[in-house]
Amino acid sequence: MNRSALLGAIVWCGLLAAARMHRLELEWIDLLFLFAPLVIVPLGLELTRRIEQGVVPSLPERIARLVQLPCALLAVISLCLDRGILAAVLSAAWLLFCGLPALGGVIRLYRGAFRCLDSTFPALAFVFLLVGGVWLVASRLGLMPLGFQEPIVLLTAVHFHYAGFAAPLLARSARRALGGSQMSSARRALLNVVAAGVLVGPGLLAAGFVIGPRVKLAAALVLAASETGLALSFLFALRRVSQLAARFLIALAGASVAFAMILAALWAIGEYPLQPFVHLAEMARLHGTANAFGFTLCGLLGWTLAAKVAPGRSGQP
Repeated sequence: MNRSALLGAIVWCGLLAAARMHRLELEWIDLLFLFAPLVIVPLGLELTRRIEQGVVPSLPERIARLVQLPCALLAVISLCLDRGILAAVLSAAWLLFCGLPALGGVIRLYRGAFRCLDSTFPALAFVFLLVGGVWLVASRLGLMPLGFQEPIVLLTAVHFHYAGFAAPLLARSARRALGGSQMSSARRALLNVVAAGVLVGPGLLAAGFVIGPRVKLAAALVLAASETGLALSFLFALRRVSQLAARFLIALAGASVAFAMILAALWAIGEYPLQPFVHLAEMARLHGTANAFGFTLCGLLGWTLAAKVAPGRSGQP
């Protein structure tokens, strides 16, 4: 495991223990969010580094890897304080960090990353991370963007750190393991549809909250279907993974995302007539936990263990 992610995991376990002993007033949604800057983001950066061995990352990305842990720790402190100016200022350190990989993502797009799906995944993942940082600052400042209240504001930050940042990186790994451009045309077309859903789903779902319940329902179902397809691609890719530990983690990630997305679909269907089958608190506890630890954590660990540079793929980041 990446050293920063390991230190972050130790800090997060301490926060969990303190919250359970009522030493800190942290809700489960707060802990789910903090798991992202402390563990998920450094693992995502490490996975990208391993896949792109031999490629020199842009200066903003190199700086981001150096300052990630200090900025994450400031985000931890901001969540431990009451909402207000001080909490917002501390959380702004994480926003500034998110701006660095986002700038790197823009540089990737400027250099033509959009011409190759393999390069589009990290570029958009890094940009989505910045959106999550913005919503974190809004949450700590006590703002109600577009009329949304807590916990929706913080949950939006959670959404863009997991579905926005981590899921595209995982989709990239699965697609590479299945052969990338060497796949049959039918399989490639199917995986491209799944990839498109993973890439546009987070933004569509966020837009659905603003536009209306029909769009929100459609976007949630698109995202759920796409990530379920991603789970299936994990299982199909297992035979291409040699390490036993990596195979176990990837299989667990695939099973977890299927469970999490079924819950997401049930929640979206219930939200449309405003008669939810699964309430928001239950979604955070069940869907959020399965998504954060089962899908995202196990997926990043598994694909990081399995990461190899495919021949002839190391030119364009």
